[in-house]
Amino acid sequence: MRLRSRRIGALIGFVALAGVSGPALAGWKLIPAGKPLAVDAVTITPKSDWNRASARPGKRAVALTHDGFDLDRLEIFSGIGSGEPLYRERSRRRNPMPKFRSGMLPTDLADLFERSFRVANNLTDFTVESVTPADFGGHRGIALRYSFSLPEDRLVRQGVARLVIVRGKLYAANFHAPRLHYFPSRLAEVQATLDGARF
Repeated sequence: MRLRSRRIGALIGFVALAGVSGPALAGWKLIPAGKPLAVDAVTITPKSDWNRASARPGKRAVALTHDGFDLDRLEIFSGIGSGEPLYRERSRRRNPMPKFRSGMLPTDLADLFERSFRVANNLTDFTVESVTPADFGGHRGIALRYSFSLPEDRLVRQGVARLVIVRGKLYAANFHAPRLHYFPSRLAEVQATLDGARF
């Protein structure tokens, strides 16, 4: 009877874990409002409380969320070297990540981000809405505004990314959220946080 109870308990625990997404199992750390967060060479200071996932989207990156990854996501990439990908490889053989090159032009950076984001999220529905000059960390680069939908999900999400090359390395930030409510409600805060980034 005791053995059967243990098996039932183990089964219930397994089912509970199976219903939780990967990032939720990864672990979280609270980043309080006003406390500087260093991501390698990049330092940002969030204007409100955010949560940092222990799982990284890339080798030189962190991911944060305010309300949960389904509702908003902010990624910071720091010091990507020539020949390195922005995001972590998903399938190097079937769909390899594009690699950054230090001599890339602004148009090349926009293309690099689009292709990288598509591969990282297995996307077919992705639209670049605008590419404009923008500063990140006090350096001139580009801002790319875009929209997309995840596979088998009609919810339209909107995003904005900033990319800049400094001393031959790529620095970037990417924020996205559902277009309805969450993107517009968090955008001003995220933009102010990125405006204050230093590296």
